[in-house]
Amino acid sequence: MSESSEVQNKITKEFKNNVKHWVEIDDSLRELRVKIKELTQEKKDNEEFILNFLESVDEKSVGINDGKLTRSVSQTKAPLKKDNIHKALVEITGDTNKAMSMTEHIIKSRQTVERVNLKRTKNRKQK
Repeated sequence: MSESSEVQNKITKEFKNNVKHWVEIDDSLRELRVKIKELTQEKKDNEEFILNFLESVDEKSVGINDGKLTRSVSQTKAPLKKDNIHKALVEITGDTNKAMSMTEHIIKSRQTVERVNLKRTKNRKQK
């Protein structure tokens, strides 16, 4: 008996139903992601207009039905990159070789996280 037919014999009705349901949910999510992408772009366009308007009239907020829209500015740190780490270590140590080996050690010792997911690939439609 081939390995493939053994697997076919082990497949239960419950397994088939779960796969079918998973695929239906995946299809629904794909459709919703497309709609979300469209709405997000629309929101971004409106946001840009509103922010430009508030800046042009020198206002920080505008009242709306259930609260207010406020123009706020925040700053965040850029992610650490190998070049940034190396440059900072060269400034501290004054030794390019030592800084390079320290940078390599930092990069290599980064923790890796493993996640197990179910990934779907669709068959391409024949042209």
